[in-house]
Amino acid sequence: MKMQDESKSLTSSSKQHVNPVLFVACLAAGAMAIFASVSLYPGFVQGQESGGTGVDAVQNATNMSSSASNSSLVDFDSNIEQIRGHLEQAVANKEIGNTTLAMAHTLHPIEEIYSSIEVQIDAADPSLNQSLSSSLGQLSNMVDNSTVEEFKSKALDINGLLNDTVGKVIPVQEINDSGFNLMVVGNLLSVANNEYKEAIENGQLKEIVEYQDGQAFISRASSIFNETSPSIPQEKSADVPVISGFFADLGNAVQEKSNPEVVSSAIGSIVHEISEVTGINEENISGTASDTAAYIPEIRNLLNQTLDAYKNQNYDEADALAIQAYLDNYEFVEAPLAEQNRTLMETTELMLREDLRQLIQTHVPIEEIQEHIDKINSNLNQAEELLVASG
Repeated sequence: MKMQDESKSLTSSSKQHVNPVLFVACLAAGAMAIFASVSLYPGFVQGQESGGTGVDAVQNATNMSSSASNSSLVDFDSNIEQIRGHLEQAVANKEIGNTTLAMAHTLHPIEEIYSSIEVQIDAADPSLNQSLSSSLGQLSNMVDNSTVEEFKSKALDINGLLNDTVGKVIPVQEINDSGFNLMVVGNLLSVANNEYKEAIENGQLKEIVEYQDGQAFISRASSIFNETSPSIPQEKSADVPVISGFFADLGNAVQEKSNPEVVSSAIGSIVHEISEVTGINEENISGTASDTAAYIPEIRNLLNQTLDAYKNQNYDEADALAIQAYLDNYEFVEAPLAEQNRTLMETTELMLREDLRQLIQTHVPIEEIQEHIDKINSNLNQAEELLVASG
């Protein structure tokens, strides 16, 4: 994700089927599909000379291994990249006149992502937090009443604020660390995998927004990998073209709307190779637990915290906790649960993602929050039984 070129800007496309074509172009060229960031990290390693010393190699390996303990920063950076992906898709859809999808991709960062990173941004720079939050809202308001160029310009401004945010929150030693960046790649691919599983069923496109989400997050992961690969230690450099090949396979599979198992296999191959390069456990790289059902106790815990915050009239905190329960946990349950009981998955998703937040935001009596959370927990009990039984 560490950009070397400070002059990059938004580009446009006249293709009718914009997103799949843009996606493949991104993988082939190693550049971003719709727009690229201003240089994020001036201190980023510019690449290693072929004659690097053994000490340098050991230091790089140490740096990469130490990244395994920085999961909160990896999650933060992944969320920033997901916002970038949504903005790319918003611009792509605006360019072809699909304001409905453009609107969806401007709202997702606000409704599903921002609350989970807002506390960290505000702690680092309250003014920047306000500017970024306000700008995301302004972009959403521009979908129906702006020109394409005005919309792209605003998206590029937001991208600059995201650059500033990363620089404020993430220490420079992580910004410059191959292992950290490759963990972000794995995290993005894991989220993309879940989105794709929701979007495609029996080779048919079922959910267009989730399909575009998957494309966008894979696109961001590919860009980050290409930007990071020059700083991979020389003794592991042979793995770079292998990973690039798997990314190409992944791009083709998504474009062809292959079965989710094919996409999962390609993503698994990339994560495995990254694990070989970094020495970091595959589960840490992808940010997923080996037992999907293990997310459910954490969802219950966060719902209890949501209830406590609401009782104390800390409504913003309650809303943030509800988002965390959904975005950082339930999203990883959705795809495997859908294989067992899609209706249960979709009902619980709606209860967590929309209904609970609506109740919190309208300040209903605490009894209504408790009743709703009890219903969610009942669904989670069913989900847990199904997931455990399925292995």
